[in-house]
Amino acid sequence: MLESFNDVFSWYDGPMFLVYILNTHDIIPDDMKPIAVGPLAAEQALARELAVPGSSSLGSMDPFRIPNMILMARSAHALGRGLIDDNADIRGEMRGILGLYKTLVYTEVITKTVKSTVYRVRPNQSDTRSFFSGHTSATFAASSYLNREIDDALLRWSVLDDYPLLRTTLRGSAFAALYGWASYVGYSRMRDNHHYLLDVLIGAAIGTLMGNFIYDSVSGSGSDYFPDIGIHSSENGPQLSVTVAL
Repeated sequence: MLESFNDVFSWYDGPMFLVYILNTHDIIPDDMKPIAVGPLAAEQALARELAVPGSSSLGSMDPFRIPNMILMARSAHALGRGLIDDNADIRGEMRGILGLYKTLVYTEVITKTVKSTVYRVRPNQSDTRSFFSGHTSATFAASSYLNREIDDALLRWSVLDDYPLLRTTLRGSAFAALYGWASYVGYSRMRDNHHYLLDVLIGAAIGTLMGNFIYDSVSGSGSDYFPDIGIHSSENGPQLSVTVAL
């Protein structure tokens, strides 16, 4: 476990965890936030069309509930193997577990830091922390990290060497399930009248970047399909482009 911890965490993670703890409090008052981002006309129109006031979808539950359940189940499995089998090598599994936890922490730090500095009123007028969607960023971060883990495991599984179609099907199914759930969470945040479209798009982009970035740093592998994300501006307002090479 100590070897896995040293493999995953570095000295600079200490300050990040400190910021993670500090971000549990709203340090900057609303009237002192340095950046203000208002909704675009198209976002307001979409919110009026899509949002259902008073709705509470499944995707609006605590975004860390499912990832935490996965972390606890995997930790129990790894520790159980280590206790039962003295020769069991759980370093790889522990690196994966700690990497997922690190992904969630870093994503939460970025999300709450931006929320604390950007003034943007939610569609339901409940507060000024609409930008960007924390539910979406956390879910996309976990989904991206887990998808990379599962994809690499399927590619290494020698049993599937003689069944390329089955391997492709399993990889596609994992991708569809994980990103399908993340996309549903983003949609639900707009349907439940908590976020505008830009909040969800930026949250998805940040989460996807963090999940892939942390996985690459933990596993030491490069990404063949790391998303190329660009933010542009035009006379019609800000534009977000996401290019993924499969």
